[in-house]
Amino acid sequence: MPAYFDVYFGSHSGRQGSITEDLERIIGLKFEPIEEIYADHIAVRNPGTNHFISYELLLKQSLSEDLDEDMGIPFTQMPHSVTVRGPRGDEEQHKALAQGIFTQLKENGYKPIYFVYDLDDVIDFWDPDQKGEHSKDF
Repeated sequence: MPAYFDVYFGSHSGRQGSITEDLERIIGLKFEPIEEIYADHIAVRNPGTNHFISYELLLKQSLSEDLDEDMGIPFTQMPHSVTVRGPRGDEEQHKALAQGIFTQLKENGYKPIYFVYDLDDVIDFWDPDQKGEHSKDF
């Protein structure tokens, strides 16, 4: 089963262009539309190999307020997410790629942003209006 890292994020401040275009620029791949419960768009680097990396973009996630309270993550303020997924054993690479997405979304004015492993481990966050800047130092 592949390991995965999620970057949940809210809106951007006055940015031109779409979320999909911003993420395509960040990851250097083109997203293709899909109809899955977990994603609206997907981009895959090295498809068909043992070192594939998929980027799954969900433009309107629907995690509940109950989960907000249980996890301490304001999912209801972050309707968008991108998941970085690939084979086990390459977790450090996947983490670095997701960290890069987190950093570039932050630099582009998106907020709040949470960088999460397996839905329950917050690695980092940017939520200047509520909680401050970061949960953990790298």
